[in-house]
Amino acid sequence: MFRKRPGRKLVIQLVRDTKESILEENGLLTPDRDQEARLTNGSAPGSTRKRRRQSGFWRWSMLWLTVLSILGGTLAAGLLFLTRLPPPVDCPNISPLSTDSERLYCAQLAAQSGQLEQLVAAIRLVQHWPREHPLYSEAQRLLNEWSQMIVEIAQEKIDRGDQSGALTALEKIPVTSPLYPEARAQMATWQQEWQQAQEITSQFKDALVVQNWSQASKLITALSQINHKYWNVYRVDALLKQLSMEKEAWQQLEEARELAKSNQVEQLATAIALAGKVNPSSYIKAQAQTELSKWSRTLLDIAKTSFYSEDFANVVAVAERIPVNTALYQEAQDWLYLGRAAQTAKPDNLLALVDALAAVGQIDRQSPVHKPASSKATLWEKQLQDHLQLQLAQLAASFDQRTTLAYAIEQAKLVAPNRPQRQRAQTLIARWRKDIQEIEDRNTFKAAQQLASGGTIDQLKAAVAQASKIQLGQPLRLDAQSAIAKWNRQIQALEDQPILDLARALAERRDLMTAISTAGQIRPGRTLYPEAQKEIGEWVLEVQATQDRPILEAANALAAQGRFDVAIATAAQISPERALYQQAQAAIALWQSQLPTPPSPVQSTTTEEN
Repeated sequence: MFRKRPGRKLVIQLVRDTKESILEENGLLTPDRDQEARLTNGSAPGSTRKRRRQSGFWRWSMLWLTVLSILGGTLAAGLLFLTRLPPPVDCPNISPLSTDSERLYCAQLAAQSGQLEQLVAAIRLVQHWPREHPLYSEAQRLLNEWSQMIVEIAQEKIDRGDQSGALTALEKIPVTSPLYPEARAQMATWQQEWQQAQEITSQFKDALVVQNWSQASKLITALSQINHKYWNVYRVDALLKQLSMEKEAWQQLEEARELAKSNQVEQLATAIALAGKVNPSSYIKAQAQTELSKWSRTLLDIAKTSFYSEDFANVVAVAERIPVNTALYQEAQDWLYLGRAAQTAKPDNLLALVDALAAVGQIDRQSPVHKPASSKATLWEKQLQDHLQLQLAQLAASFDQRTTLAYAIEQAKLVAPNRPQRQRAQTLIARWRKDIQEIEDRNTFKAAQQLASGGTIDQLKAAVAQASKIQLGQPLRLDAQSAIAKWNRQIQALEDQPILDLARALAERRDLMTAISTAGQIRPGRTLYPEAQKEIGEWVLEVQATQDRPILEAANALAAQGRFDVAIATAAQISPERALYQQAQAAIALWQSQLPTPPSPVQSTTTEEN
């Protein structure tokens, strides 16, 4: 809801009154209608005239207010038009129809950048304006200002050593400029100083080439006296650094020369490394490069000597010392390839031979190393061919059959006596012949084992005879001898077992003496001899016990009567080698302890014997 305001009500009332007056004048408002209108507007009939007067006043007020508003707006629009600034000049799109003032404005705007091209363009715009031109004075002022800026740009260029750029900049100053004479004089001065400084610099370089350090120092002093910032500051500093660098380079080269005099590998390598550090910008660098190439050649000669003496490790070690910045670097790399290939190549290693041949294949035919490399490659190719031949032979031999081994031997024999793999081939042939002999011996031994498996004396003797065919020095000789010894023991056991069985049967019948005699027929060295001796020993003990038992019993009887001395003497008759000796000695010791008097001489003698 909008809030009602007094001003708004007044305007509405004014509009209504104006509408009623117009209707009355035209006779369109009747009394009834008038009364209705008054009732509608909430006015009493007695106030109609007063309201009409008020309505006329407001109508004239609004009319004058409208007129005054129109006049005020017109005046404000005119004032705004008169005080508005003109539109700015579009310098990027300026046309030939533009005024000189606009062109001058654009030239000033461009010259504010301080760029030479913009300043020259600005000068070209005003340099030909005549004195009668309205903007001539302003143009001359600006021409002088812009020319001064060009002089400053030229000064900056000459200070940076850009003589050509500086002179080119000064040439842009036109004759009509107030600074033209000064610019021309400056150009002549710069050209003269530049020529003088260049002559001094050229002489300085000549002095450095011949290592005339004192003359070079004098020339630097002369250059510092030139009244020019580029030469007496920047170039003097540069020449001082160059002189210092040349002296340092010369010192490095002299030190390297002293080291190289020994012609030893380590010293030569150090000399080469030191010479390689000489500044490439120095004039000494050419001399250093010459010396470096000479010392590198000496190292390569040492590598060559080492190669022909089969010291391939030294070839590699020496060739690695040649730096990349020498003319002999590629030759050194070729020696490196050859040395490493020679180290790698092994007559009995297929892959090593292939790698070695691939390595020397990188050596160019024009290389000085090609000849020794070609000689080695020929040798390795022969070794490779022989190796392949032996590989075929070894493959056949791997089946471990007599026929394949024989084929392998025939293949190995194809390696000629003058070939590198000949010795290895002979070794393999000898080994395969041994393998064939082993196969034959194995078959012989297997046949002997089959014979021995029967277990009879005849079969065992046949097995011994079969195994005896394996001669001394043959692979299975030791196995055969071991088997023969075992079978001989089996034969002896089979032959002697009946004798031992008979002796045992006699012993069971208590015919011990006959049993002992029978078992004694088994001679020493026989398989059952230890067993027979054990049985004989037991039987002997039984015989001795039987023989000595009465003596011990008689001694016990005497001791029971208290006749200990006689009992001791009786028991002492059992000698130490007898079966009952320990029993007799135990009894004697007991009886001696029961004697009341010292033992008799007889007893003492018995004790000493014990």
